[in-house]
Amino acid sequence: MRTLELGEETGEQPLSVWYPADSDAVAGMDTEIYDSAQAIPAAFRALIPDSMQSAVETNSYRDAPLAAGGPYPVVIYSHGYGGHRDVAIFLTSHLASHGFIVASPEHIHRNLPAQAFGTAESNPEKDQADVANTLAALESAFGGAVDTTRVGVIGHSAGARTALDALANESVLAALPLAGGGAVPPDGADKPILVVVAELDITVPTDRSLESYDSAPGPKTFVNLAQAGHNSFTDSCPVILAGGGLGMLEPLLGAEQVARAEDGCTPENADPLAMQAALEHLTTAFFLVNLTDRLDIGVTPEFADLIDGVELADYREAG
Repeated sequence: MRTLELGEETGEQPLSVWYPADSDAVAGMDTEIYDSAQAIPAAFRALIPDSMQSAVETNSYRDAPLAAGGPYPVVIYSHGYGGHRDVAIFLTSHLASHGFIVASPEHIHRNLPAQAFGTAESNPEKDQADVANTLAALESAFGGAVDTTRVGVIGHSAGARTALDALANESVLAALPLAGGGAVPPDGADKPILVVVAELDITVPTDRSLESYDSAPGPKTFVNLAQAGHNSFTDSCPVILAGGGLGMLEPLLGAEQVARAEDGCTPENADPLAMQAALEHLTTAFFLVNLTDRLDIGVTPEFADLIDGVELADYREAG
């Protein structure tokens, strides 16, 4: 993996990128360990318990040489409102190991620092500018080794709208809105979408996400993961669960915000590691089918039989 910048006109705006590397090229190198405290504004770090500031093993190698082969298709990950670019390294690094260049821009207009300081805003135009600038940054960094004509976009929560809006871009061939609510594809965008939702999501109830599925004119799949919650699909959820929850933060954040942060990360929810494995499988199959010629069997409900602890609350497909 490596960290890029989105360009001078965007100001200080980092872009995390994961990409394929040969095992021989990384022999003897240490893997990248991500400190989750990096995402928390410095002014607030002293208020966060040490148990909530844990290291995440990324299974990736910083600045390792790109594997020969390419050109590699692109997957862009768009984080949610109040999120950050490294919120789902389990997924972004996994996709890179299957032959994608995966990029996650920091949406500085709606990330965690912006929310903490009260400046966050929903701005679809800025979101799409981030998508365009991400593709430009990848072309600059990787040249002919990246194929920016074969692009997929994942969006979690507020990022789901970013993913679906990006289908208006000719280069974006498929989108995966994740626990995203009622965002709908642009008119005429009859491209494949995979809608993944969490059965017990209290932040974005699953019936809202059915709007994305029902309104899609092209091939579409809807997967509702049983007992999952809104944040079951992030690196933070196993940490929150292992730490016994975030109750100690209620005086700082309030009960409502704590409940949203714990959404999917309580003993009543499915094992977040199983939910991560399910999302890895779903996402990899979906983008291999729609961005490459290496797999011709797409997402099917039988995938749940492959992963311990995963059950489906609902499955639909059309087109």
